[in-house]
Amino acid sequence: MSRLNNQIKKYDVTIPKLFETIFKLNQEQQVRLLTYAEELLVKDNRMAVRKACHITVSYSTSNRIFLDHVTNISKSGLFIETQKPLIVGDEVLMSFNMQGYNRPIKIKGEIVYANRLGVGVAYKEISPYIAEMIDTLVKRIKD
Repeated sequence: MSRLNNQIKKYDVTIPKLFETIFKLNQEQQVRLLTYAEELLVKDNRMAVRKACHITVSYSTSNRIFLDHVTNISKSGLFIETQKPLIVGDEVLMSFNMQGYNRPIKIKGEIVYANRLGVGVAYKEISPYIAEMIDTLVKRIKD
């Protein structure tokens, strides 16, 4: 129990200092800090390494079709940079071209994360063939 009490005491000091520091920042700095904090949380929850990329993606929800860009990709999901109002839990059908393949790849996914920059999508019901193609693409992308 003493360990829990020590953690609580630690946060009793840390949280007020965080708020004090945040209030001293201008709005632009606060937005940058928030974006960084959101990225830290997402990065800690990822199960697969993501690679930066710039791939045009066409995707649809139950009632709309969009065209944006994938800015990072892994064998388990991707991030679409968008300003569209998409909701965590929404299912999306995505289509994009990969260098070296004749036809577009079509993948079903679920939005698992959303912020001001875009949405994180986890692949859903992906075939072994498509999974292998994406894994190959991810391995080809230089860090």
